[in-house]
Amino acid sequence: MDLGTVGGWVVLVHALAGVLLLGALVGRWILLGMAARAADLASMRTITAAAAPFERIVIYGSLAVLGLGLAAAVVQGRPVLGPFQGGHVDWLFVALILFLSMVPIVPLVFLPRGRVFEAAMRDAEEHGEVTESLRAAWADPVVRAAHVYELTVVTVVLVLMLAKPF
Repeated sequence: MDLGTVGGWVVLVHALAGVLLLGALVGRWILLGMAARAADLASMRTITAAAAPFERIVIYGSLAVLGLGLAAAVVQGRPVLGPFQGGHVDWLFVALILFLSMVPIVPLVFLPRGRVFEAAMRDAEEHGEVTESLRAAWADPVVRAAHVYELTVVTVVLVLMLAKPF
């Protein structure tokens, strides 16, 4: 990577944003796992609040990684859309498709299941204790699968970006 060019700097910042995103996903995963296992509501709220900055990094970091990745491809003269721009299927095209595959998870899983979780949290706060509906919301297998998919995709994209295997 040539840091003497604008493209080199864009690629570097993009790579660093990708590492930050992966770190935020792992940090969020750890803290939310701890919150789900908390014995009392106060601890659960405290740990959940500690996960909030990681959640913001995941949201805004995803947008930054995508935008910087597209910018890096453009400044390097790479065909972002691979075969749709006369290029071939390479690691960049595969990484873009994988990254974009996470977008539907937000409206299909995270937003509706988040509303269920918030209702369960409000109910638990009204009762002053961790309720069964809150425990069930924490253990939602669909949300867990979405988080596993998200972490897996970001890891694979980062590996593709660094290794450039094809």
